Amino acid sequence: MRWYLHVDMDAFFASVEQVLNPALKGKPVIVGGKSGRGVVTSASYEARAFGVHSAMPGFQARKLCPQGIFLPNRRRVYSEFSDKVFAILERYSPKVYPISIDEGLVDLTGTERLLGSPLKTARQILARIEKELGLSASGGLSTNRIVAKIAATKAKPHGFIYVPPGSEKDFLSPLPVESIPGVGPKTQKDLSRRGIKTAGDLLRDPDLKGRYIDLEEARHGERSHDHSIGNETTVDRPLKEREKMEGVLWELVEEVGGRLRQEGLYARCITVKIRYANFKTITRSRTLSTPTCFDREIFAVAQELLRNNLMPEGAVRLLGVSASSLLSSGWQESIFDMHKRRSWERLYRGIDRLRDKYGDETVRVATPHARTR
Repeated sequence: MRWYLHVDMDAFFASVEQVLNPALKGKPVIVGGKSGRGVVTSASYEARAFGVHSAMPGFQARKLCPQGIFLPNRRRVYSEFSDKVFAILERYSPKVYPISIDEGLVDLTGTERLLGSPLKTARQILARIEKELGLSASGGLSTNRIVAKIAATKAKPHGFIYVPPGSEKDFLSPLPVESIPGVGPKTQKDLSRRGIKTAGDLLRDPDLKGRYIDLEEARHGERSHDHSIGNETTVDRPLKEREKMEGVLWELVEEVGGRLRQEGLYARCITVKIRYANFKTITRSRTLSTPTCFDREIFAVAQELLRNNLMPEGAVRLLGVSASSLLSSGWQESIFDMHKRRSWERLYRGIDRLRDKYGDETVRVATPHARTR
């Protein structure tokens, strides 16, 4: 039986600031949006009590919480704390899958003989994060990845939900259908028109349930993975030049590609997120004929999605790239494509090894946007 612990940090950026400055504990801390033109990237639960949440315009957050303590986004500091969190997770399993800077999946399958029951281990992991780093984390434990993720989200803040084997349907059934990862507002409306409003309704529909949640997990053929890998960043000043946008996009792609290769996964779908200075946000996706984990192939798709969806005279405030429909094996390809993929794999494995050993700045790949106009 497989066991998965999904770990989701609580108000991560704001919590890090409170750890670094204990005088901020118990106060409404808001990261980002300080100038009023930017957006909130994290809000402590004290600030959330006033209605402040991430992705909210700064001026709106200030209206809701005038006593809020606004701090700049220090992504490098948060990345360092993220590394410490994942170092703790890796003490318990060799299979740790980063999903974002503040979220990860731990495969506890087969650790029982060394560590004891997965339930005991899961509680130890969450307690160690709090004890060693002073940070609060929520967790979900299940025999199914997506159920573990939903449980962790439902447990927030500072909670833990264990879904025993065989009780997955009972746990999911009463939840609104939008609780399932991948069901956004548009999909929710489409499902609602079909009379599907809860996860239970979805699970009873034989044509749809496998598309959004597989309680049996993949056993053969294409081995699919139900999480996505993504990265996004809010820039200090809105970008108007496409070349600068593509430079930011390339950095995001490098991180996403590196994490795909770390997990041994290939993406069949690439998504780009664009938020403008007026806070209008769009996401555009493309499904690939052949899955990939290579930076240049991901960038080519992301670059085209960006160029095709830029608003005239629009200034970009946030960019994001994510990879989904993840596979580790099972798709068909020609002999030529297989040899080409293996050559690229050898090249990127070498680059990744150098970066892991000597740091990300050791090997810098030229941004390809200048040559792909």
